[in-house]
Amino acid sequence: MTHLIIGTAGHVDHGKSSLILALTGRDPDRLREEKERGITIELGFTWLDHPDGRRSGIIDVPGHERFVSNMLAGAGGIDLALLVVAADEGVMPQTKEHLGILSLLGIPDGLIAVTKCDLVDDEFLELVEEDIRDQVKGTFLEQAPLIHTSTVTGQGIEALRKVLFEHSTKEIPDRDSLPFRLPVDRIFSLGGFGTIVTGTLIEGTIRTGDQVELYPQRKTARVRGIQIHETSADFASSGQRVALNLTGIKKDDLKRGDTLAAPGSLRGSFLLDAMVTALPDTRFPITNKMRVHLFHGAREILARIVLLDRDSLEAGETGPAQLRMEEELFARQGDRFVIRFFSPLETVGGGRILDPLPVRRRRWRPVNQTDFGVMEAEQAADRLALAIALGSDRLDSLETAFYRAGIKQEEARALLDTLIENDTVIRLNETVAISRQALESLGQKAASLLARFHESRPLEQGMKREELRTRLMPRSTIQLSDLIVDQLGDRGLLNLAGGLVFLPEFQVVLTAEEENAVHAMEEQFLQGGFSPPAPGELTIQTGKRVDRDQLLSLLISRGTLVRLSSQILMHTTRVDQAWELARRMIEDDGSLALADFRDRLETSRKFAMALLEYFDKLKRTRLTGEVRLFDKQGI
Repeated sequence: MTHLIIGTAGHVDHGKSSLILALTGRDPDRLREEKERGITIELGFTWLDHPDGRRSGIIDVPGHERFVSNMLAGAGGIDLALLVVAADEGVMPQTKEHLGILSLLGIPDGLIAVTKCDLVDDEFLELVEEDIRDQVKGTFLEQAPLIHTSTVTGQGIEALRKVLFEHSTKEIPDRDSLPFRLPVDRIFSLGGFGTIVTGTLIEGTIRTGDQVELYPQRKTARVRGIQIHETSADFASSGQRVALNLTGIKKDDLKRGDTLAAPGSLRGSFLLDAMVTALPDTRFPITNKMRVHLFHGAREILARIVLLDRDSLEAGETGPAQLRMEEELFARQGDRFVIRFFSPLETVGGGRILDPLPVRRRRWRPVNQTDFGVMEAEQAADRLALAIALGSDRLDSLETAFYRAGIKQEEARALLDTLIENDTVIRLNETVAISRQALESLGQKAASLLARFHESRPLEQGMKREELRTRLMPRSTIQLSDLIVDQLGDRGLLNLAGGLVFLPEFQVVLTAEEENAVHAMEEQFLQGGFSPPAPGELTIQTGKRVDRDQLLSLLISRGTLVRLSSQILMHTTRVDQAWELARRMIEDDGSLALADFRDRLETSRKFAMALLEYFDKLKRTRLTGEVRLFDKQGI
């Protein structure tokens, strides 16, 4: 069943609350001060019963300019706007401001009610109607039904109710399949019940017993009870006004503007990429780095607007911007917001969030226009590809990319498979993917690093994998940077062998002098047996054209020498012989002691220990107490 929220809008004292009372039989004003002063101060809530048994929630908002922030706290969940204009006054300042706010929030549908028609004659009423039509021209209310009403005589009340019923049957986007989200607009406590919050369930569903998370505090609570229109329920869905009784959280832990959502479903950021629109009749242009009050959901925070392609947004203009908030905001792609001038407090514009988790952008960059064009469009696959590309330098998770692109999990997975098939995106593992352009860029960077390495160390087969990985992606984890190196190798951009990385076209070419030196070094390690010489003890003639360290690295890369430790190298033939001895001793004696192994090798404790620790590292043996046994994992 589709649930709808109807929201009033209009100037103070134009009869919004009286109209709601006439339509529903219930007064939305609940505060004594409101009844005494005859104006709405806080949000009021009630419902409209439909002939088919459905109920539409109604939010009655304050009309006074001093309470626009209260109006904004409830306007975010409205599906159908009811703009109220008094016949004796016509369009007034808050009429225009509320209309602008509703347009900025992307309210899809609405009606216009002209109230107090009993106070004017037909000629004056005609002039008022003409003025209203002029004011709503170009907005979502341009073709909206306009109904003349009077709560005193009852004129038009049934007609308005009928039109509301008709409009409430229009299809609205499915929001139940999204994670639960409810901006909190009211908090109180009751004896015996504890903490109670109210709000419009803008997305998802909620059941009694469900766990919820409070943002931005990131505290968890459990739903003890649900009420919808003063009736207890076990279940609520999107588009309903609900009251939730929460356990595990105190009233003082919450405030208006907080958001309750499914645990882990929201991401916070101090930056937002957005398309910003200045109201057509604003007195103040939106200028670069202007400090504003930003309203999102039921929350109000301070922010600065960084205009990316101009210095100011004049009345009626729209442009790309980055919002830099003074507090962390938990928003979703596609969310709407409103901005008000810092002082005087007056609505100047608003817009739509295109990327809820951007990095800081620089102004006047052509890429900004390209990115914003993709994120603003309806092509979900393009948005996902861009989100993955924008997070590729940090190797962001796929979950982050899905969130930035504003795509449901099941849809995103199918789109991801298509992007992978097209080689637009490369999956590194189950949780991370990278754009092909980013991978190619990393390949170019790796090639440049290796070219410089080969030039400076021409006798070494390649750079150590660990060194390349660290220099290529210094901020990435070992696991992910390793996967990047593997991908570059799979694509033939690099060669990987024996823990070394080198360019595909690179080959070590030795001079005759270097060949002789290599042979001499190998012979000394062979002759050294199980007590090999230290690198500095090698007796070879080296000159400007023979680099001993590079030749040693070459012997290691060829597998001629084995590095047992940072200071000990041994010929691979001797290492193999030592292993055969160790294996026989364990088979014959059941275990291997260091002293026995040292004596059988006729070497020092240092070299025997280095060999055994090397075998441990290879998972051939394991130390148990003071002896070594076969490691079952490696044998």
